[in-house]
Amino acid sequence: MSTVVSAKIPEKLKKKAAKYGIKIGRLVREALAEKIRTMENQMLSSQLDEISSKIGSKIRKGDVVNVVRSSRDER
Repeated sequence: MSTVVSAKIPEKLKKKAAKYGIKIGRLVREALAEKIRTMENQMLSSQLDEISSKIGSKIRKGDVVNVVRSSRDER
């Protein structure tokens, strides 16, 4: 399912995007997805730091990161 998002941009900017073949919708989707991935990774890293400080050195951060990444790849 999709939803419509609109944004006002200067006409000059839209013309330049068209001139260079930039598909604004695609660019917005990709940029938004990347921003969300970055924020999720930051949140997970913070949570991991918090958990790590609670359990000490029993589990290495890199091991947990690898498990999370492999879990995401399975989806």
